[in-house]
Amino acid sequence: MVYRKNPSNFGELRELAEKRFPGHLTSDATALTLPQAQRIFEELEIHQIELESQNEHLNTARAQLELALNQNGELYDHAPVGMLSLDPAGTITKLNLAGANLLGGERARLLGSRFGLHLSDAERLVFNAWLERASTSSDAPGGELSLVKKGLPAAHVQIKLTPLSHVLGWQVILVDITERRQIEEKLRVNEERWKLALEAAGDGVWDWNVQTGEVVFSKRFGQLFGFAENGYGHHMENWNSRIHPDDKRRVMADMQAHLSGKTANYFNEHRGQCKDGSWKWVLSRGTVVSRTAQGQAMRMIGTHVDITRRKQTENELLLASRFQQAVFDSLAAQIAILDRHGTVLQTNAAWRKNTICNGCAKSAACSGTSYLEVLNCMSGKDPQTVLAVTAGIAAVASGEVPDFQLQHPFFAPLDRRWFIMKATPVHDAEKRIVVSHEDVSNLKEAELANSRLANTDALTGALSRRNFLDLAEQELTRSTRYELPLMVLMLDLDHFKLINDQHGHAAGDAVLRGFVQTVTGVLRESDLIGRLGGEEFAVLLPNTALEGGQALAQRILESVRASQVEVEGKRLPYTVSIGASCLSIETSFSALLGLADAALYRAKNGGRDRLEMGQR
Repeated sequence: MVYRKNPSNFGELRELAEKRFPGHLTSDATALTLPQAQRIFEELEIHQIELESQNEHLNTARAQLELALNQNGELYDHAPVGMLSLDPAGTITKLNLAGANLLGGERARLLGSRFGLHLSDAERLVFNAWLERASTSSDAPGGELSLVKKGLPAAHVQIKLTPLSHVLGWQVILVDITERRQIEEKLRVNEERWKLALEAAGDGVWDWNVQTGEVVFSKRFGQLFGFAENGYGHHMENWNSRIHPDDKRRVMADMQAHLSGKTANYFNEHRGQCKDGSWKWVLSRGTVVSRTAQGQAMRMIGTHVDITRRKQTENELLLASRFQQAVFDSLAAQIAILDRHGTVLQTNAAWRKNTICNGCAKSAACSGTSYLEVLNCMSGKDPQTVLAVTAGIAAVASGEVPDFQLQHPFFAPLDRRWFIMKATPVHDAEKRIVVSHEDVSNLKEAELANSRLANTDALTGALSRRNFLDLAEQELTRSTRYELPLMVLMLDLDHFKLINDQHGHAAGDAVLRGFVQTVTGVLRESDLIGRLGGEEFAVLLPNTALEGGQALAQRILESVRASQVEVEGKRLPYTVSIGASCLSIETSFSALLGLADAALYRAKNGGRDRLEMGQR
């Protein structure tokens, strides 16, 4: 565009004025007087000054305008969006660099070309419709189109049209959205891929618009419930109305917890109603994929998986477990199932009743308790029993032996019962072990009764000499093996011959019986008393150290001293002397008994009714 310039100096202005002067002469001009001529000259000077001033202002304005035009041109050329002008025929009349780049050519070659040539046939019709609408409406039409570039990938643009005039045509704005469209396409492909993958896996997919309540259910989703494609519905209410009444509150609570952001994901198992009215168990999972700036859920995507068969299996296993537990509970034997580490996993009613009553279980369920702790409690902290069972269970767990049973029943002092202990492997992957305690108290009592008849003194009820010595040798062997303390007491009634001589043998027998009853009342369950001959008795104190044995012997002295025997209406007092020995280096019971006998001799010589300790 060319702009006309005003004269820059007086000479140019004079020359211009002289050229135009002949045209301003009139035929009726008359001669001027001197004052008139002077006045005219003054006016001319003033006009000359005004013209010069106007010319200066015009030159300044022209310079500012040229600068603005240059800046506008630079902004136009380097704008980040494509800008071009089209004449009424759609020919490009003006084009910036960004627009040329989007059209894929040089600006000089693109000027004068038809813009429609850069569009596909289908999109050219759309663009022409926009041009027609822009010509007849005040709206600025536009949308998204793809520009065809020869030998190059198409450029996706957002187009906006602005009509200029019927003569000048249109102003077109092009915004490059190629990258956005590529990202959207990748997202679309990825979304289709995971949907196809879920469909192939048999999972029903749902896509929920939380704001509107509309849901897109996949084909497989409807098939899970017996519906044809698009037959399930398209709204959240279609899903909610088919949730089992007993499950609905839980489903809604889990869903709301995730929508509000309290949980990272939605996870729920519930029953959904099929088209035929039956119920099917499904595992429903989902997650919110978009939220508003305020954190409100906008879109949520999830899946439904048919778990009906798994639930049926779980129910069958539950019924089988209840049946197994019922069988366990019906057994009189105490039964516990242990893991490979000896921890109680499951018990029956008899086991729970016994362990709870005796305070051997940490909880009413008994599970989680160490079996060896329970056994230690039941056996009265008998180390021999606990050690033997520990080794036996370890051998069963390692497969060294097919099963294990204690060689002899163990005694439970808390409820005074005898039990046979057995351990049997389950032969499963967890290497579980079944342990049973069978109550054999009646059998043991019968055995002990028979033993007492055969091995006890008929008069006093104490062990016979032979039986006592045999049991004492066994106890000595056990104490030596496990390094347990052991004490022996030798007891002899004081002046027993005088009782027989003065009151008769019947009175003597009564004193002997009363003496054994008194001593037995002081002794513990595990202690033994035997009659060695006449008025001489021996007491064996297993797992008893020196201090404990001395204290027990003193109680015997005191009890005997306080217990008088009534004979024919008379009360006969009597006392006893005691000699004691404690296991040290003895290898036989006869040697240990000899120390106690020597101590008894000293007690007799020392005044009777007293205790003396054996000396080595």
